[in-house]
Amino acid sequence: MNANGIGLVAAAFALVGAGVGIVGAAATGWAEAALATAATGETARFGPVFVAQSYLVVTATVLVAAVPLAGVFGVLVGSRARGVVSAATTCGLGTGLGALAYALIAVTVIVVSQGDAAAQAHGIADALVPTLATAFVSGAVGASTGILGGVMR
Repeated sequence: MNANGIGLVAAAFALVGAGVGIVGAAATGWAEAALATAATGETARFGPVFVAQSYLVVTATVLVAAVPLAGVFGVLVGSRARGVVSAATTCGLGTGLGALAYALIAVTVIVVSQGDAAAQAHGIADALVPTLATAFVSGAVGASTGILGGVMR
């Protein structure tokens, strides 16, 4: 196990999570402005439902994106490991912890950016179980692809 490798992967995940969160917040803010803030008539009536759905879709997309990222990091970092066990533990822990940081940062940025029209949108606590699932699956994918990267070396 390589502590520097774990830290590198986790830090890279956290930085990507911040960027994804900012872009997600911009996308949901745009949806909120288009569907609720400036809406009139029937759109104004149903706007908050559409806004909540937009926040949910963006958050789900952000969480799903962590798994392929774990695969990429797993292969890259695993190819530098000294052995298969080291690759699996370093990449598994790095991507699991990193995906947790990624998801927490991204979801927090998205939730904090919610405007007045997002009263029906999810909160941070609502996304906790999917966030933990994302970290677990990302860790498993990272460990597996770390082994592949180690074998390819």
